Amino acid sequence: MNKQLLVLVVLVGAAIAYQCVAKRDTNQNFITSAEGWEHCDTNGLACCYYVNGSVIIFSHGYNNGSYNPNTHCEYIIDLDPDCDIVICAGMDFGMDGNDMISIHTSDMSIKWRGKKKPFNPRINGHKATVRFTSGPESPREGSKWSMGIVCVPKTEYKPVCEVCDEIEDQQIEGPNGDNILKSLD
Repeated sequence: MNKQLLVLVVLVGAAIAYQCVAKRDTNQNFITSAEGWEHCDTNGLACCYYVNGSVIIFSHGYNNGSYNPNTHCEYIIDLDPDCDIVICAGMDFGMDGNDMISIHTSDMSIKWRGKKKPFNPRINGHKATVRFTSGPESPREGSKWSMGIVCVPKTEYKPVCEVCDEIEDQQIEGPNGDNILKSLD
């Protein structure tokens, strides 16, 4: 009985793992860089980024003045274990309708919607997930955002305002071409 149960559990696990791998392999492009990897489908509306260093994240279409409708992006933040994460929302922060950015760690969750600039938090930890979603309607012109993800050593006290002031000029100048990630290291 125990062997049969064990075999069943292994088979179910393998079937689930195969489905996940098969889904991830369908119509995917992978781009690697010093900041991590990027994984988007062919139309760029569903994407996942792995971020392993201090970066500024820019919305898709940032230089064109607007992101796409039906966008679903996830940014997996995994910095040096000796760091805390400081998140710096760009001054041009603007989202349309029910579009949303959410930040999740094992201890907290933050959700931002609308046109008002959100606060800049310090996250006690080096891992987080940032998600961006936009609705089916076309966003208004000027619906774009940027967000700095900065590693601050746990042994160094630095106010959030100071950290965000240090990268503000790089956020204002925007991305390099159509790049979504700009390295701060």
